[in-house]
Amino acid sequence: MTDEQRIPVRMTVDGQVFEGTAGQGEIVHEVFPRLLPEHLVAGRRLTFRTPAGTEVFADNFVRDLARRDGAVELVTRSEPIAAAAGAWRNLGLDHVAITVADRRDARNFFAEVLQMKVVRDDAHLTVLATGMTGLFLFDAGIEAPLSDPVPSRVHHVGFVVDDLAAAFAHIQQHRDRFDSDFALLERDERWSLYGHYRNGEVTFVVQLSEIKAAERGLAEEHSVDDALYDYARRPYGLVFGND
Repeated sequence: MTDEQRIPVRMTVDGQVFEGTAGQGEIVHEVFPRLLPEHLVAGRRLTFRTPAGTEVFADNFVRDLARRDGAVELVTRSEPIAAAAGAWRNLGLDHVAITVADRRDARNFFAEVLQMKVVRDDAHLTVLATGMTGLFLFDAGIEAPLSDPVPSRVHHVGFVVDDLAAAFAHIQQHRDRFDSDFALLERDERWSLYGHYRNGEVTFVVQLSEIKAAERGLAEEHSVDDALYDYARRPYGLVFGND
């Protein structure tokens, strides 16, 4: 099957069949809005399974789901999104997703210079992790679900480190990867080191902070580790083989 060939896709919702095709590099998230009518998508909770009952996720590649005859069949469930009034809390930043002109260079910069762990790297996206935070990198110029395919005008990406002097010594070894000298600034609760990283036509600030000793730690009422996801614990996303 060549890259130019389209993959037949069939989605079945409560006995209704919706058919179309998908490109070789598309994920499920890019396909279902084209195949399904709006009343089955807007304000709905969607889940996907193969006819054999295997769970499929929105970021799985259609080409990986293709049967031996080259087609894809997804049993789809669409139901209203549940809503219930009550108290809730924002538990903190989980991940940041940006589009970049040169994803390979961005991946290497964050992995080699800032010591993030690569937990996914494929044709769709790159995911890097540090602590409880993930950084998602998408290619600029390629149509993607949920966002415009233009380089993100990110102001800065901030990280907390345990030893700023050691971190500075490390990034000094990668001075050629930065687009500026560094500035170290004091704030009430931290010292922060700032430098500029350039990717394509976009330049943004990378901030490394060391929290002052008296200000470290979470208040007990905000100790919510059991509600957070550890991106670095395993490869991110489920990968299907053609078998």
